[in-house]
Amino acid sequence: MIASIVPSVVLGLVLLGAAAAWILRRRDSLPGQVRTARPSVHRKELETVALGLRAVAEGRAHSAGALPEVHAVIHSGQRLTLLLAGADAPAPAPWTADLSGKEWWVEPKDLTTPANGVAEAAHPYSLAVTLGRHRGDRVLVDLSLLSGAIALTGEDNDVLSLAQALITELIGGPVGSLATVVLVGSAATASVTDGLGARSARLRAAATRDEALACRDGVPTGSDRRSTALQTSPPDSTARVTAWTHARRLFVVTAAQFRDENWRDAALRGTDALLVLGYVGDDADWNFHVNADGSLDTGRLGLPIDTHAARLD
Repeated sequence: MIASIVPSVVLGLVLLGAAAAWILRRRDSLPGQVRTARPSVHRKELETVALGLRAVAEGRAHSAGALPEVHAVIHSGQRLTLLLAGADAPAPAPWTADLSGKEWWVEPKDLTTPANGVAEAAHPYSLAVTLGRHRGDRVLVDLSLLSGAIALTGEDNDVLSLAQALITELIGGPVGSLATVVLVGSAATASVTDGLGARSARLRAAATRDEALACRDGVPTGSDRRSTALQTSPPDSTARVTAWTHARRLFVVTAAQFRDENWRDAALRGTDALLVLGYVGDDADWNFHVNADGSLDTGRLGLPIDTHAARLD
């Protein structure tokens, strides 16, 4: 199945390369240059999401409160909604919490650029990425909150296309502006990289597990994904947000390499995420299955996706 991803998919991509749309996309992609592959409507939605997440970080920094654990981000066009893992209220302005405290919402028009000199890219959810749409609403999930291996299964070409869409958004979109993606082994070959719609210095390749884990992004070893307390008391909210907003790493491996290099026991940091291209059975903590009709089954994550990210164009 996915273990044969390199020879089988290369042929598929060669045939796909004959299509005019693919040729135009490749012609415009230059090494070292970030290019958005989505139409402007998608870009605007992601910019709204990034603004909203930065508002969460800055608002909680001002109040010295802990960051909420975001289960999902929903953009309906008229409203941006956070589904939280647990009750957390009150919400920082301009967000509003519902009565349960498990859902926050804001209208895009009420979002503004963060004040106090907080960097435009500064928010702690840089591995939040679009899984797809449900009933027209954009659905994002923060991969760094999914502890363990995330297996992406289905037909090889469908798995590859969705993986490329996720990677492209993280390295080329406004939400993932602090994300680092590390393609490992056979996942770093042309069968994957030639289909990406963006290039970035934050997209890296590694031959082995050890080489991949050595990729640095300035995050102290041992950082815990659910620890929002700072080691020291910063002088202001800007410093507090900065302490929260280090880059996250997403490692991408094939199922064969996952098994061969025993990624199950890899010493990942709390803010790392691991995406496996293919079926690895009980070794996967999360299973996302790409269906032939373009929908995505997110398993125990429980988020319905009618149209996955690779088909949003």
